[in-house]
Amino acid sequence: MLNKKKIKKIVLILILGINQIYSQNSIKINYSVYPTGGSIEKNRDILESKLVSSFNGIDEELKKLEYELLINNQKSYFCLISSLDFNAKLSRLAKGLAGNAEYFTNTRTKEIIKVVDFMGEKFNVLLDTNRVWTLSKETKLINNYLCYKATSQKILKLKKSNNSINITAWYCPSLPYNFGPKEYCNLPGLILELQEDKVTYIASKVQILDNDELKFKDFTGKTINELRFYEIVQESYSKTLLTLPKE
Repeated sequence: MLNKKKIKKIVLILILGINQIYSQNSIKINYSVYPTGGSIEKNRDILESKLVSSFNGIDEELKKLEYELLINNQKSYFCLISSLDFNAKLSRLAKGLAGNAEYFTNTRTKEIIKVVDFMGEKFNVLLDTNRVWTLSKETKLINNYLCYKATSQKILKLKKSNNSINITAWYCPSLPYNFGPKEYCNLPGLILELQEDKVTYIASKVQILDNDELKFKDFTGKTINELRFYEIVQESYSKTLLTLPKE
């Protein structure tokens, strides 16, 4: 029989071997989207708002969106790859809720760039990477992968009140990539499910690839920090209000 030292050595060799195999490969993950809690249309905040009619059909519209996360070495790229625009107005609303930006993450340089299209112009926005996660022992299976729960909060800097939303991530330690949808990363495993307020992203397909098979674009142009971008947004809104006709 094997003694404890030999067993530990074998386990360590297996873990190192698995990590080496993964480090020599890239990975592509497809994410589908659905309303957190089952429905946005029936959400109390929506039902009590003046825009309730605008959200009719949004639950099904969200399910038409598909996102992709590409990971190669210490970099990742996340973007929307498809949406069925049968209703242009609802499609814009769904993309507004789930996101239509591109995200470039580099864990080596500790940079996250969000490429935003605002007022017909593209901005490369350098995001804050100092996210604090609270890890839990709670687990669940996602596509036969054992995942662990982690929670955090996100501050919506353009909102003056009720500007904090809860974030729940389910990450998989057996997939040793510390990336996930959008700007969420730095967990001890790949995020296979992410709940961001009213929208949830869940991995529908995971593909391990050779490094040579995966190539994704890099961002170009000038990069600005979040503070400067929000100043630009506020300045634009202020100019719009000044040009509105007075009653």
